[in-house]
Amino acid sequence: MRTPAVTVLAVAAAAFLLVSLISRNPLFALLTLPLFVLLTLGVLLRPAPLRLRVERVISRDRIAVDQEVSVALTIRNLGASVDFLEVEDRLPREAEVLEGTPHLVTRVGSGGSVTVRYRVALRAKGELALGPLVLRSREPLGLHFEEEALPLTATLVVAPKMEDVRRLRVAPRRTRTLLGQTRSRHLGPGSEFWGVREYEPGDELRAINWKASARFGRLFTNEFEGERSADAVIVLDARAEADVGPAGASTVELGVRAAVSLSATILHAQNRVGLIVQRDVIDWVYPGYGKRQLYRIVDHLLHVRSGGEWPLEHVVWVVSRFFPRQCQLILVTPLVDRRALDNVITLAAHGFDLLVVAPSPLEVERAMYREDPYVDASYRVLRLERDNLVADLRRYATVVEWDGVTPLAAALGGVRPYPIRR
Repeated sequence: MRTPAVTVLAVAAAAFLLVSLISRNPLFALLTLPLFVLLTLGVLLRPAPLRLRVERVISRDRIAVDQEVSVALTIRNLGASVDFLEVEDRLPREAEVLEGTPHLVTRVGSGGSVTVRYRVALRAKGELALGPLVLRSREPLGLHFEEEALPLTATLVVAPKMEDVRRLRVAPRRTRTLLGQTRSRHLGPGSEFWGVREYEPGDELRAINWKASARFGRLFTNEFEGERSADAVIVLDARAEADVGPAGASTVELGVRAAVSLSATILHAQNRVGLIVQRDVIDWVYPGYGKRQLYRIVDHLLHVRSGGEWPLEHVVWVVSRFFPRQCQLILVTPLVDRRALDNVITLAAHGFDLLVVAPSPLEVERAMYREDPYVDASYRVLRLERDNLVADLRRYATVVEWDGVTPLAAALGGVRPYPIRR
């Protein structure tokens, strides 16, 4: 294949010949000789077709946001020697190269091989592809080249970043009959001490309170608060109007992080968790148990992109008709309008226990425009309006604001388990 330099040289040679014919001056014709020599040498030195075999090895194909991946490209030359080989492994825009380079120039002898190594970190969630791989060889004059784009791709599944909130006790208020780790205020197997009663035949020996028995001269048995499983449903607001901030750090992306972190924590306590995502369509995952359910939720959150203008009233309709009434509802929304208050009131009227986790659009925009001299004054005015909205919401639900910078565990530090109903 020819480079644009060949066209430039050919046009220049033709121009000199034309000027020589018009002016009848042979000196212009002599100027074309170096150009024709370069063009001839370029043809004679034109690189041979590439015969390369390439293998890509990646350290892992399932990672989380900001985790590192090591990539190794091994290029074997099955043809003639290539003195100028350009290797370009195309990366997604969400990738950041930490070490090495995916684009370099090297030499590969006949029958030889070369290995290209680099490390990247992925800054956004989703299914991201490495590749294709582009290989180019050029002759010394740079007039001709051979290029081959290999469809050598590798798909990386990048899960949302998960916050460590395992020590929090965000527990649903109402429990099911199945055993779990949520306090139910009913006597039964558990780890929380409830009280002491007199020994009855059949009580386990390990449940006897020996100190109380020795004091009163008769046997007493410890009673524990039964631990059962419960239901929780996480509602993620991913509408277009709820997406505030730059890509990768917007309120929707922060909401995804909060949703996956809370899901993992509640599932770890042997509760059922469901998911509803409000975007251009409403999709949901019905409540389930265990790691398999967490994988389902993560798979849904991988593909969440903001969009749609549907009001949150549709979520109210879905929750009230298709999900258990005894569940705890965790609404993850930036609260960009006062209509959220009406929706929370409606859900509270249906009997749901509500926890609102609000990635703060004010803090996100303040970080974006921190160099603006008027940002502080604007922030104070908008802060007052938002505080009024949050104060109204706290009459019906527990509301937690999160700026996305501090750990989610710190923002949820003031959340306590709901008072358990008998």
